[in-house]
Amino acid sequence: MEEIHYLIEDELEIIQDNRFFKFGTDSVLLANFVKLRRGDKVIDLGTGSGVIPLLLAYKNEGVEVTGVEIQPEAAELAERNVEFNQLQDQIKIINADLCQLEGQLEAGSFDAVVSNPPYLPVEGGRMKENDYLAAARHEIHAELEDVVAEAARLLKYGGQFFLVHRAERLTEVIETLAQYNCQAKELRLVQARRDKEADIFLLRAKKGANPGLRVKPVLIIYQDNSSEYTAELKEIYGQK
Repeated sequence: MEEIHYLIEDELEIIQDNRFFKFGTDSVLLANFVKLRRGDKVIDLGTGSGVIPLLLAYKNEGVEVTGVEIQPEAAELAERNVEFNQLQDQIKIINADLCQLEGQLEAGSFDAVVSNPPYLPVEGGRMKENDYLAAARHEIHAELEDVVAEAARLLKYGGQFFLVHRAERLTEVIETLAQYNCQAKELRLVQARRDKEADIFLLRAKKGANPGLRVKPVLIIYQDNSSEYTAELKEIYGQK
């Protein structure tokens, strides 16, 4: 069953299908974390229903956004979301495997790469989710190194790679980036509440940069023990 939800209140909407992985706060926070300039070409690896391209195009005038999605049905939904929000002039969706883009997209052709990749390694045993959800949550089609390697290939020298991932994999992410000549430059941890440990992190890396990491203030999602967003989250979601 399909539903329509606001991404930005009264401004930007998204069609979601219950069969697929529904976008979460992670994608919204990542899109807000990305910093672009007019004329930048940016690509989202593993775009799902297109939430990140929609937000990037809405928030950054004059950028060109490409979304890559391996699942045909999800890619088709992403295309519909682009058309639904009349952003065809800024966003293009490609139904392709991010591990096999070499013949389609030229190396060094993007100013920025963005990704909210699957967080969980594939483990033994049967996964309970349907195929669509399993692919979104588990590294079935692409592992972390695959995503980093393709991001590094697509980036111009000096280009930026923005990603969100689980806090427990931070060391692995930074080490993998370094292997592909991308240095972690800016880190922001995200906590559900002030007294909780960080669940995820937002990271900006730069291709060809020297080492040197800036750690930004922690981002808190909820006020105290309530279910109400903090002022910063409300601003990100465009809530009044």
